[in-house]
Amino acid sequence: MYTTKSTRSESSINVTPLADVSLSLLLGFMVITPIIFQTLSATLPQGAGAASGQVKPDPIVEYTADRRILLDTKEVTMEELLRRIEELHRPGSGAKRKVMFTGAGELPYDEIITFLDQLREHGVETIGIR
Repeated sequence: MYTTKSTRSESSINVTPLADVSLSLLLGFMVITPIIFQTLSATLPQGAGAASGQVKPDPIVEYTADRRILLDTKEVTMEELLRRIEELHRPGSGAKRKVMFTGAGELPYDEIITFLDQLREHGVETIGIR
């Protein structure tokens, strides 16, 4: 009798390695995700001179389009501004000499830079542009 050999091969996908890799990745992400979002808690020392509610805001200097100078919304002359800036930032106080500045967009660039240079010459270390 004849026995016929089956030349037809059966192919099937082995799902076990796919499931193993998928579950391993899922487990890895579940372990790593809390570590990524974990925050570092730190206790910061309090400042020696000022409590958290006693911090003085930086003075705001505004140079308007009609060339008026405002210090904290009060109109001043350039000499008075420089004198008041020096009063606010006494030498040896340990505080950084900072000023917030707002300049009108209509003014020429070189005029604004000259104004800021005068502030720097009179002891202002940091100028914040608003």
